[in-house]
Amino acid sequence: MRAVELHLLPESGSFPGIDTTFGSLEAVTRDALMNLGWHSDGSYTLLYRLTVTDFDPLERAIEANDEIRQYELIVEDETNVYAFLHVSEHEILSELLAITEEHALLLEPPFRFTDQGVRVTVAGEQASLQNAFDEVTDRIAVDVEWMGGYSPDQTDTLGRLTDRQHEALSTAHELGYYETPREVSFEEVATALDCASSTANELLRRAESKIIDSVLAE
Repeated sequence: MRAVELHLLPESGSFPGIDTTFGSLEAVTRDALMNLGWHSDGSYTLLYRLTVTDFDPLERAIEANDEIRQYELIVEDETNVYAFLHVSEHEILSELLAITEEHALLLEPPFRFTDQGVRVTVAGEQASLQNAFDEVTDRIAVDVEWMGGYSPDQTDTLGRLTDRQHEALSTAHELGYYETPREVSFEEVATALDCASSTANELLRRAESKIIDSVLAE
């Protein structure tokens, strides 16, 4: 199986419905969608993780939204809250979910929000991923963040690496490249990887950058 992280880029930076509502509130930051359920009547159950500086606008916006059938706020502390919502269907989201079902793909939560949209990790057979990607891009703008092998027991951080980046990082670690002081140079790592020194250096730099980005985004 393969996995790919897609950056979905809806025109307004958010999806229609409650996602747009949350995105428009100055007191609310959408951190991640922790879970997503799609039901036989087309409705969705959603579990958002939010950072909130003022709860009043959030609660007013939820109460005023006719698409919300049921909700509950689970407050962790003064600024962090989980919002469980049962909401009505929207065409674009159902179309995207239908594509994943048609091609037997796995969606791996959490889905992390950005200023432009949301990052989604999808896993499946290579051909299915490619066919689904072609259909998705007919409906919404998409950037491919990374692609690599899929290992269910890997952390999200390691899952961000390509196969070759993971191999380079593992090899460097085994050889003592990350010991203090270093036991080998990246030239020796390159020899072990059977590639040019510049290639090994680039693989390690990109892997390190992805890991740092992922850790800081937690």
